[in-house]
Amino acid sequence: MNNPPSPETLQEWLDVARTLALEVSELEVAIFHHSVARRKRDGTLVTQADEQADALISARLQDRFPDHNVLSEEQTTTYDPSVEYTWVVDPLDGTTNYARGLPIWGVSMGLLRYGRPLLGVVHFPILHELFTAVLGQGARLNDQPIASSPETQVDDQHLYTKCTRTHRYFHVDTPLKPRMLGSAAYHMLKVADGTALAGIESTPKVWDLAGAHIVVTEAGGQIRYLDGSAVFPLPGQALDYAARSKPVLAAANPALFQIMRAAIRPR
Repeated sequence: MNNPPSPETLQEWLDVARTLALEVSELEVAIFHHSVARRKRDGTLVTQADEQADALISARLQDRFPDHNVLSEEQTTTYDPSVEYTWVVDPLDGTTNYARGLPIWGVSMGLLRYGRPLLGVVHFPILHELFTAVLGQGARLNDQPIASSPETQVDDQHLYTKCTRTHRYFHVDTPLKPRMLGSAAYHMLKVADGTALAGIESTPKVWDLAGAHIVVTEAGGQIRYLDGSAVFPLPGQALDYAARSKPVLAAANPALFQIMRAAIRPR
């Protein structure tokens, strides 16, 4: 196994990812309200923006990092554990929002080393929110440090985020007020920046989580599968992640994670 990258190298790679996220966001903003949506075989929506952004991200990353792999929602969905570095990309998180004209959507990129997150960049251009994190260096929103909430009491003056499928599969017995924002990454990131105390995603894919995961953990939050197991590292075997999903819970701190986990039960 090679030595891990230096902090300086990680910062350089973060800068590359941030610049690329801003470039891709410009493309997506330019055709916002004009990109036609269609259904994929799995029933989810895809737009021209998804496809164009994915192609651009993959091309830029492969040109800049020829020895890195790219795992993305719209192109290569199979993870190769033999490759040291893998970029996990969601070119447009919140596609339905994008297709219907809602502003909560963004570009998500996470870099894994042997399946473990090293850095993440997630940009929501219409909201002017750029989340970044590097392993061991904290999390930031628009270059300002962020931290998840230290709150360990739940009441109806606080929020939790959830996906549209949460109420189909789970009953959540909490006084926290729910918010459905239409983007898996944004749901998690609102825990990271202290807006929400928890977030639930019932059917997330790995590209929904890779960029946001390290932001949450570097901000002091906890994000794990609902059964308590870790989201990362990815298993050391070649797997196609196109059809793999598992319920995820993010919480502002470990105590809240346990409180919320106890509050969720299957319907």
